[in-house]
Amino acid sequence: MTTDIPMWRRLMLALTGVAVGAYLLRAQVADALVVRGDECLYRRELAAALRYYQRAATIDVNDATAVDRLAFVALLARDRESLQRAIEVATRYLRSHPGDDAVRMDRAMAERATQRRAEALRDFAVVGLRATDGRALTFAGYEALALGWRAEAVAFWRRALAQAPSLPAPRHALSREGFR
Repeated sequence: MTTDIPMWRRLMLALTGVAVGAYLLRAQVADALVVRGDECLYRRELAAALRYYQRAATIDVNDATAVDRLAFVALLARDRESLQRAIEVATRYLRSHPGDDAVRMDRAMAERATQRRAEALRDFAVVGLRATDGRALTFAGYEALALGWRAEAVAFWRRALAQAPSLPAPRHALSREGFR
């Protein structure tokens, strides 16, 4: 009976089955790649971990864990190319998930590490204001200060202190700039 079906058609059916299976299992494959990346990270093999996280984020563009880990390890590696890739992957992810403050914070930290002050300021401010995160607002203040916007920096630090009174960083920044 299978001899009635031409070989090219059987091959196309098999390839279609593999493609459909890969599509349906992409989240599980991405999760497995994140686990492999975690194993490499535990062994301090940052380059290998970055490759696994990059693959996971490519296979499943909605995998927040892969995007988060990619940005985190890029920050640990302090490699400009890895940081740039992490920013690109996080940006692609945030287009579909703009409310993910953890990934936005990761992107802000990577932007900060690559001296993209205005972009980092924007992301820190969004996270700080939306998630009432005093740490993010403190970082926003430092980015504003680096851009020469002293009044905005002070405003961010004051807001951070209002949101998180026990946080020492905004208090320190304000006293360093001559405010209380």
